[in-house]
Amino acid sequence: VTNELAVFNSLQFVNRQVLPKTTFDIQTSQLIQQFQKQVFDKKNLVLILLVITQTLTYFLNQFQLIRTSIQLNQFITADSNNAVLRGTLSNLIDSHRFVSNNEWDNTCSCGTNGSCIASEGVFCRSYGTCFLFSSKPNQTIPGLFVSCLLVESILASSLECFYNTSCIQMLIDWYPFDRTETTLDPRVLNVTALDSTINSRFSPDTKLDIIVSQLFLEYWINSTNFSSYYNQCEPDQCFYTYEERFNRAYIIGTLLGIVGGLSVVLRILIPCIVILLRRMYRQCRRFQTNVRREMIVEIGIRQRITLYLIQFQQFIRTINFYRKVKNTHLQEILQTTDEISIIQRQQIATRLYIILFIVAIVIIVTFTGLNSQIQFIKVSSPTELIFEQLQLQYSSSSLSCPCSQISVQYSKFISIKLTAYHQVCSSYFISSNFIQLLWGNESLESYYYDVDMKILSLHFNLLSSFCSLAKIMIEQKIEIFYSQQFISVELLTHHSFQIQIDSIIENFIYQVPINFRQIHNYIINMFHANQLHNIFLTNWNLHLSSYAEFYLMKTDPITYNSTNVSCSCAAMSTCSRSILTRYNKAIVLPGLVIGCLPIYGLRLSTLECLYDSICLQKLSNFSNMIYNIPSFFNVSMYSRFNPISSVLVGTLIDELFIEGWQHETNYSNYFSICAPSMCTYTFVKGNNFLYIFTTFLGLYGGLTVGLKFFIWHSLRACLRVRKSLIFRRRRIAPNHTS
Repeated sequence: VTNELAVFNSLQFVNRQVLPKTTFDIQTSQLIQQFQKQVFDKKNLVLILLVITQTLTYFLNQFQLIRTSIQLNQFITADSNNAVLRGTLSNLIDSHRFVSNNEWDNTCSCGTNGSCIASEGVFCRSYGTCFLFSSKPNQTIPGLFVSCLLVESILASSLECFYNTSCIQMLIDWYPFDRTETTLDPRVLNVTALDSTINSRFSPDTKLDIIVSQLFLEYWINSTNFSSYYNQCEPDQCFYTYEERFNRAYIIGTLLGIVGGLSVVLRILIPCIVILLRRMYRQCRRFQTNVRREMIVEIGIRQRITLYLIQFQQFIRTINFYRKVKNTHLQEILQTTDEISIIQRQQIATRLYIILFIVAIVIIVTFTGLNSQIQFIKVSSPTELIFEQLQLQYSSSSLSCPCSQISVQYSKFISIKLTAYHQVCSSYFISSNFIQLLWGNESLESYYYDVDMKILSLHFNLLSSFCSLAKIMIEQKIEIFYSQQFISVELLTHHSFQIQIDSIIENFIYQVPINFRQIHNYIINMFHANQLHNIFLTNWNLHLSSYAEFYLMKTDPITYNSTNVSCSCAAMSTCSRSILTRYNKAIVLPGLVIGCLPIYGLRLSTLECLYDSICLQKLSNFSNMIYNIPSFFNVSMYSRFNPISSVLVGTLIDELFIEGWQHETNYSNYFSICAPSMCTYTFVKGNNFLYIFTTFLGLYGGLTVGLKFFIWHSLRACLRVRKSLIFRRRRIAPNHTS
């Protein structure tokens, strides 16, 4: 737990920008819940609180894998709980054999069941008088049991005795076994019972199997510190947006400009419109009264155009926007001797005005027409259909839909399951019936002559355990996967959502067997590195030394020569033999081999024999089964493991027997949980005709007045400068008269 907490605390919390406190609390809470998950289970009307975390699941998977591997590889234990060493039989070269202990409750055998138990107690008052499990204990110990292995004994027991002072005192009283040379450590007298008044989610009679599976954890304490997070994040700058209406000064100024421009335009347009209407009216009336004209002058089109051009030229020459100036500047008129020159100046000013006015209007209209505006639009409570339509119309970079709930459990929108396990995991060959048929009986003779059949039984027992363990592990992995949170601050598009979820699922499918494979390979490698002996002596053999060596029990490594190459189990874990023996008979069954340990032999074997009815018949005859094996594997059944009959069992184990996965995603569920309260999008839009026209009107009034004033006074200034220069030249001109 300490290691996993250290790993968890070393993880980096990465985010692009500082989060609000509410969002920070939600995300950190989800991270903690992924590390720590609470599950309630009711059994026999008792509510048991089980704290299952990813750390806990990882530990349980390792623990169960180690337990299974140790149990079914039949390692020798120091206290001979699982097997006892028997002496010599007549005419046998091997003088010693281990025999599975079957002196348990309900005639259970440690060879086929690693969970055999018997009540723990004190069997003998006097040391050395009895050691048989079959004998009844003189004094039982409440809550304690003994099993094939010490670990199994502990897991089957409870702490009931250690909550009871009388029980602890009984253990102290019975310990010496009436031996005077045995003395107790004085510290034992200071031992006190566990306090039952302390609040605990485990009752005194809870099996240690449950307590260990919970890592002895009573409860978790977690806390978050937003201030510390903010100080570590240390944002350089913050941006924010807000809505604001135009102020009154801007509105009044815009209205005045539009009114001024509109009044000027209407002043020009209305007379023209009135003249046009009057002409149309006179024309219509002329046709209605049928007035005959005595003299109609027919004018050709070319002559009419020429006439219009002459009139237009005359209009251009005589157009004068400054006629009123003549009345307003009397002093200038009095000073001017030629009134025609004043009119000419006014016409020049008018032409300059028209040119500059047209240039200004072209610039304004062009700039206003080419200029674009960024539109910011909000859509409240969009539906999925509306969001898809917006996503099609506008790019994902401009469309933003913040989620109301930023974290969504995978289980809400992802469905993932296995399509099938390898057919061996649902076959007759891993049933307890078939395993027991291969094991045979518990006679002492069978441990000398029928060892290979018992080892094959262990192979299929291991195979059955690995199938069960694979199903449990995958269910746990899927449950943990479902409990994880998918965090998205912004609503994802369907395409982005699918890409991210497919990547997450692919990574999950890839990681599931890898995690198991790493720990499994580590365990079986440790078995070989520590040279652990098993009771069938498949890796190390026993022999009794001579009198000169004080009859010591020695061990020699087993050597296999199945490929005409000597292979020692002391050096290699992959040594094997394919010849099986039983009561002086030998047979070779395709794909089935015996290794240095049962787990090694199983991994080096294939399922070839299980696809062949003839091979299975040979196995049935060789093991003296009462009836034939009822079925064999279907070769035509699809499997991703090819070639189907020659794939190593070790490969199947490493892949957890998985044939395939099936997964589905539901974007609609994700959308409904994300539930964006609003969507905002921006787009660039050119100015329309109405905006251009109103802008023109707003500038027209000021532009006409300003240009008129600027051009007239600029022209006056130029003329004054010109007149001053001419006058100066006349004053300094030389006099050539005599």
